[in-house]
Amino acid sequence: MIQDKLLDFEHSVVGKPGLSLYKDPKFNINSSYFSIVIAIIVSGVSFFDNLSAEGTSIKALIFITLVSLATFLAFYLTIVSVVKLTFRKSPSTAVLGVLSSWIIYQVIKGFGHFALIEAEWEVVWANRVLVIVGQLMTESLTQSYLPNQSWRLWSILYLTFIIISAAYGTTSDKPYKFLIPFTIFTSILTYIAWNPTAVNYDTDEPVMKLIGATVLSYISFGLSHYYCSINEEYIANKLRSYLALSSVFLFFFAIFIMNPPESVQNLCADIFGISASENIQLTRCGGVEASQWGGIFVNLIVATAGCVLGFGVGVVLAFGRQSKLPFFKYPAVALIETVRSGPLICWLYFAVFLLPDIIDPFMDIEDIIRMLLIFGLFGGCYIAEVLRGGLQAVDSGQKEAALALGLSPIQTKLQVELPNAVRTTLPSIVSVFIGLWKDTTLLFIINILDFFKLAKDLPNTSPGYLGDFLEPLYVTALVFWIFAFYLSRISMRIEKGLGLTNEGGGEAA
Repeated sequence: MIQDKLLDFEHSVVGKPGLSLYKDPKFNINSSYFSIVIAIIVSGVSFFDNLSAEGTSIKALIFITLVSLATFLAFYLTIVSVVKLTFRKSPSTAVLGVLSSWIIYQVIKGFGHFALIEAEWEVVWANRVLVIVGQLMTESLTQSYLPNQSWRLWSILYLTFIIISAAYGTTSDKPYKFLIPFTIFTSILTYIAWNPTAVNYDTDEPVMKLIGATVLSYISFGLSHYYCSINEEYIANKLRSYLALSSVFLFFFAIFIMNPPESVQNLCADIFGISASENIQLTRCGGVEASQWGGIFVNLIVATAGCVLGFGVGVVLAFGRQSKLPFFKYPAVALIETVRSGPLICWLYFAVFLLPDIIDPFMDIEDIIRMLLIFGLFGGCYIAEVLRGGLQAVDSGQKEAALALGLSPIQTKLQVELPNAVRTTLPSIVSVFIGLWKDTTLLFIINILDFFKLAKDLPNTSPGYLGDFLEPLYVTALVFWIFAFYLSRISMRIEKGLGLTNEGGGEAA
């Protein structure tokens, strides 16, 4: 069994042998073993050479081990390709396989040496709160002379964990497929919060709250999984729809809880006996003004606005563009074409310098709230075009069947056309979402203290960090990649559930 897997791996990476004598199974596997032995010897020499050069610290040992494994893989595949003459049978596969193994070796050796040996990560550890919540919020979260407003962020995090865990509980996957990755993820978050390197806050509180959020997530997942296992599929689908609505509610709740309306703040002050002469903003009743938001929190809020508001706007504009009513169609077409004709950065400048002349006479709002509106509108116009393609692909027989069953035109559009359009255009919709997430880095150009802006400026926070400018940028790139990769995984999971990964899956969906 192991021999068969080994040979299958070789065939898939560097191709099949190019000589007839390798049709003998024993000779074929012995050649593989010979290649493995030579590769082990070379990687062992590499291990001890690097050990004498880099030392025996934990980071050095990790780096040396990774380089040795990459050396083994590169030499093993190269020797197999040469010994078995795979380039004669399938030259393109052999070249790509060997070349890829050496690229992996160079990347691990180069980037691994920087990350584990050269880099000074203290600049990131010392400013972990800063890049998460921003410069102005850090003060209220870490200093005792201001009312601690961290409960607002924790309430959002708790609800996020509960909704995501419950959503995973509605799937038919084995529980360990969620529990193991989620436990690893929360363990990493807990380690980041606990790590005592250059810490400027009490680590016990965030660690205990993260553990509490993890426990609540386990409970939410367990209840959701049990509920779906004892009920029919249509009931599980109903629970999924409730969770989807809850996620939309969470977005608006996050904006509300961070900076409640003045009437809510005054009501809170009356309940807790805060006099009118006191500054409500300096109490727990006062919210955190949007101008004080910063860090990755801003990127998440703005990207979520682009997804949530953008999808709602996109649905309206998509139906508007297909409508036969002139007062509905032409404004939708004009808005879509106008917004799509300009880059996002132009619309962000429009939101900062021109939009106040339109909005402020009616409502005084902060720059970040205007960013939410622009991202929602910009994302909505692109999603509208994606959905329009999906709506055009809906079979006319389904529309006629809906009308024959007595559904009104609105019901037909929302219950027949829209679900089919979303299912078939889901990869494109998620691509728009990922693009909006990455486009939030443009906020720093208009002086919004987002994650990228703060990370870029971290070396300026202390004279000792002036040369450490690459470390924050690498962390920023990693964080953006993680969120984009997670969105793509969610998309593929949904597509698989809808049967869209197979040929003819659109009809099945």
